Amino acid sequence: MLSRRHLLKRSRLLQKRYRSHIGNHGSLAPLPFPPLEIEPPAEMVDGRVFTFLNQSLDLGRSITWEPEGVDRLWHYQLHAFGHSLSLGCRFRDQARESDYRLFRDLVEKWIRACPIASAPAWDPYPTSLRIRNWLRAHALFAPALLGDTDFSRRFLDSIYSQARYLEHFVERHLLGNHLIENGRALLLAGAFFGDKRARLWRRKGERILWRELGRQFLADGGHDERSPMYHQLMLGVYQESVQTLEGLGERVPEGVQEQLDAMSRWLGALLHPDGQIPLFNDAVFSMTGPPAPLLTDAEPPSDGLTPLPETGYFAFRNGNAGDFAVFDCGPLGPDHQPGHGHCDCLSYEISVAGHRLIVDSGVGTYYGEQKWRDYYRSTRAHNTVQVDDEEQSEIWHRFRVARRAYPDRVQWGSGDGIDWAAGSHTGYRRLPGKVSHRRWFCWLDRRYWLICDLLTGSGLHRLKSFLHFHPDVDAPSPTLRGDVFAGKAVRDGTALRLFLWGGDSVSCSRGEEGELQGWYATEFNRQLANSVWTMHRDGKLPIWMAYLMSPDDEPVSTRFASTGGTRFQVQVQGDHESHSVVFDGENGGVICR
Repeated sequence: MLSRRHLLKRSRLLQKRYRSHIGNHGSLAPLPFPPLEIEPPAEMVDGRVFTFLNQSLDLGRSITWEPEGVDRLWHYQLHAFGHSLSLGCRFRDQARESDYRLFRDLVEKWIRACPIASAPAWDPYPTSLRIRNWLRAHALFAPALLGDTDFSRRFLDSIYSQARYLEHFVERHLLGNHLIENGRALLLAGAFFGDKRARLWRRKGERILWRELGRQFLADGGHDERSPMYHQLMLGVYQESVQTLEGLGERVPEGVQEQLDAMSRWLGALLHPDGQIPLFNDAVFSMTGPPAPLLTDAEPPSDGLTPLPETGYFAFRNGNAGDFAVFDCGPLGPDHQPGHGHCDCLSYEISVAGHRLIVDSGVGTYYGEQKWRDYYRSTRAHNTVQVDDEEQSEIWHRFRVARRAYPDRVQWGSGDGIDWAAGSHTGYRRLPGKVSHRRWFCWLDRRYWLICDLLTGSGLHRLKSFLHFHPDVDAPSPTLRGDVFAGKAVRDGTALRLFLWGGDSVSCSRGEEGELQGWYATEFNRQLANSVWTMHRDGKLPIWMAYLMSPDDEPVSTRFASTGGTRFQVQVQGDHESHSVVFDGENGGVICR
């Protein structure tokens, strides 16, 4: 109770500051937002039950704005008022008066219950999202608001107060996608309200957006946090901001549209045949919507190898066959903001005939049980190699990283029937023996996937190489045939044969709850069990390990051989073609004959 009183007292002082000149908003400028289509949430039919992140809560008639039993991200979704857009779209399309009454009721209750500066309601991130969502809702509910002047004034007063508050609390300490969201909110509020203060917001918002466009997006078009999900979200922020300004007859700075086109191409290059993003770093499907509306290039992504070296991604595509792979050979994120990074260096995802077969584990939670946050960020949750049960990067808490892996000696090329990319990382050089991991990711004849690993350094070490399958894939444990473990992965009639070389044994896990393993999440708070193969090898470095993956519709034979400590050869004999691939550990390259 004392803390609540202190909050109210503090809030009254703040209200004097942030409401002192609110009486006249000037001439309002309706914002020409791009079209919006959102399905109304069936769960929120009476304004009591809210569903976010696959968790539903009945918040009561008076609405409990700080409910227990859900995490901070759920609170942020509640206070962002994204549900107001769902109601607004339904009101626009069906003119249901009940949708407007529900929207009005929720806004009135929020204004009364959430005084200025209260957390989490007035945290800068949900405040930024709410300003944008309420401005869009104002356009969607415009016919009803015209005849409801008292509420319309309170509604606009609140938006104005929020923008004035946000002006002084932009998240420069976090930077990243939060700061970009702050910039968009100030730009939109500044363009909507017509007074002198609002013009300052707009200028500040534009400065943030154009400055961060140059700072946070790299030369290949990708966002520096290396999360395809946050890249997609930020591309949407910038496209909406530019379209709104252009709709007002304003010009954007030179080079902005070219940068947005590069961002769109980056996103298109990384999409699987199912039209969705890969799940590297913090990434899920449900936070972003479909990527297709953000793609400005009418041409589909090109076949073959598409290198995106600044972010560290390499895409391999055969559009007609529906085959695709993406290899992650980049850092886990910028040094100043590694919070969304995972231990996924040298990991990959593969789709065959339009079906995801080899997957990244995604992310199931930010603020739930710590063990789940740790798992999804861990090395064992990705298709890479773990040494001595240590992490590539020292992840801790929810968004922290201490010593981290950096990519090294990244190379790529095409020719002689092979597309390939390769890289090393520094994450294990802190271990005894100064261990280094190098991986080559190769595509032979655009049919066979060949992945080769070299672990160098000194001393005895325990290695684990992980292979994560989509939950719908049937992948029984492989069997030992000579010096190769052979197995098959099948999904909806699409099969992939796998040959694993260099391991002492291969174990299979699925939905393990002791030491978590075999879990896949395309949405927050929804974990699906999936099969994981782990190839084990204990021995003295250097050590070579390799995988060959082949479509099931043709015969193939393979032979693996180490030709000394620094060279490794793989022979692949198909029905019509044969290849001899030599991996050079010294110069890091590939020779294909």
